[in-house]
Formats: sequence, structure tokens, C-alpha cells
Amino acid sequence: MAKLRLLILFGGASNEYETSCKTAAAIIRTLEDDRFEIVPVGISKKGRWLYFPGETEEIGNGKWIENPDCTPAVLSPDSAHRGILIMEDGSYTLKRIDVVFSVLMGKYGEDGAVQGLCELSHIPYVGNSILGSAICRSKAVTHSVLSTAHIPMPHWTTVAQRNMSRLEHEYDRIEEQLEYPVYVKPSSCNSAVASGIAANRAELAAHVKRAFTQDSTVLVEELVHGREFRIGVFGYDLPFASFVGELKDGTLTVPAELDDTTAQTIRELAITAYQALECRSLALFDLFYTERGDILFGEVNTLPELTESAIYPELMGDLGMRFRYLLEKLIEQAIEHADR
Repeated sequence: MAKLRLLILFGGASNEYETSCKTAAAIIRTLEDDRFEIVPVGISKKGRWLYFPGETEEIGNGKWIENPDCTPAVLSPDSAHRGILIMEDGSYTLKRIDVVFSVLMGKYGEDGAVQGLCELSHIPYVGNSILGSAICRSKAVTHSVLSTAHIPMPHWTTVAQRNMSRLEHEYDRIEEQLEYPVYVKPSSCNSAVASGIAANRAELAAHVKRAFTQDSTVLVEELVHGREFRIGVFGYDLPFASFVGELKDGTLTVPAELDDTTAQTIRELAITAYQALECRSLALFDLFYTERGDILFGEVNTLPELTESAIYPELMGDLGMRFRYLLEKLIEQAIEHADR
């Protein structure tokens, strides 16, 4: 039986480069056997595409880019090629690809850009579509869609960079809508970057201006106090949710200590949110259970870290989907969906 040729895209020009490399290494180590032929293509922080023929550990530690055997390569948008073009001896040779598994995270990886290239190439790909990726990459758009779907969330508003000349007016508006403290973060960026809690107008102004260095839209939310949960969703037409996991002091407990009714409500809401956001394949949701007893959705990650000890694989593993099985099902569903 011929091996399935799997293109792994990793690295990328975002602040999640290192996590992407670790995820790629974990996937390659797990799947490299008689069933799969792995084709690793890394993208440098400056955006250079390179076919990498070296050892997997070099990807995991980030040293792959120093390997002298790296060769320029691109995923061809020509559907007649259905593969990558690798430069050898001054000319390009074609290597056909059966499935693309992109673990490019953040900018250009989760925003619909690389998904669009895969669509043009007519190659099946793991993960969310152009539309789902684009919606979920913008926290402001995500919040708008979830509000329409009546998914409960923290109170929120946005500030646009086009209003830089009238920020004091914008701060007046924010203070009319929200009470301090508030959480300020760029709309289309990892929340760990350029985000912070503001307890007054001076801090609000400082955090907004810092967030503008990462994105043209800034999200301002009420600060939520309560228990913090994670839940994974998997699938296409009939998605299903994991058990609810509680995150406390950096440790995930699955299942969380919740009554059956509350846990089931959270799982049903997660599936509703997943479908409203046009998600497919996989997604990881953050949510809160407030001191008032309210369930509030926070963020969605359409490409969570996929290493054996990461949160999404741990949640799905508790359902019986061990790491290799999870990866295989992601690939199988990508092929099945493309065939339809």
C-alpha cells in the first residue's frame, strides 16, 4: 500500500513560531512510519519557505533553519500541480502532496491566508476553512458572531485605530459601557502579547496604545472573576465536544468538578459556538464560570498546540482519542471532506 504523502507546514512569521516548531516535531515523531511519508516545509521568521530534509529534533529545537540541506520550496497554487515545487540545481521539481497539515500559528497561519493557498492548490488540508479561520482570528468579529448566536460572553467593546485622533472621546464611551477594571488586548493577536488589565483611564490609554502596535482594532472587556475552563470540539458536520477541563495554576483537571447539568450546558454551548463561527476539524474554547454562576465564553483557538501534553490533545485523550489516533482522524476527515 502506497504511503500517504503528508506536507507539514511549520514555523512562520508570527510570535508563535516556537510553538509551531514544537507541534510539527511532535506530529512528525508520532506519524513517521509505514503509513505516512512526511514532507516537512518550514517557513522562517522572515517568511522564507524551505524544504527541510534533516532530523526531527532540529525542528523541535528551532535549529532546522541552520541546516545546510534546506532547499527553497513553495506550495504551488496551480491545481494541476497538487504539490510543492522544490528548487534543485537551479530548477524546480514537483513533489505531489496528498494532504497538507499546517501548524502555522498566528498571523498567516490561522487567519485564512495559508488556507486560501491550500484551496487554490486543490489539496485536502487539516483544520479550519478560510472563513472559519478569518472569523476566529479576529476577537472582535468572533464576539460579534457569538453575540448574534446568543452565546453568553463578558461585556465588551472595541477601539479602532482610525479613531486615534479622538481617543479621549473613545475612552469616555468605554467608561460609559464598562466598569474598571477592564481587560485590553489586540483583536487579532495572541492574548499573551500587548495585553493588560486597566484599573483607570491612564492605564486604559497606555494599554490601548500598546495594543495598537499589534493590531488596528483593540478589544476591551470587563474583567471576569471565576473558574477558568477549556473545552475542545472536533469534527465537521456532526461535531462533538470533549469533557470540560478546569485550568487552575497551570494544571488542567479533566473532567472539571461540575454538576452534570452545568457540564452538559457548557458542552452544548461549545458546539453551538463552533458551528456559529463556521469552525470545522478542531477548535479549543476558553470559558469562565463566574462567581454569579454565569457561563461566559472567552476566546477560541482554531489551531491549538498539538503536542502530547498540550491542552487540546489532553481533552480529546480523555474521550479515548489518544494522540496518534487524534492526528490520524484529523487527516482522515480532511480527506473525506475534500472528496465530498
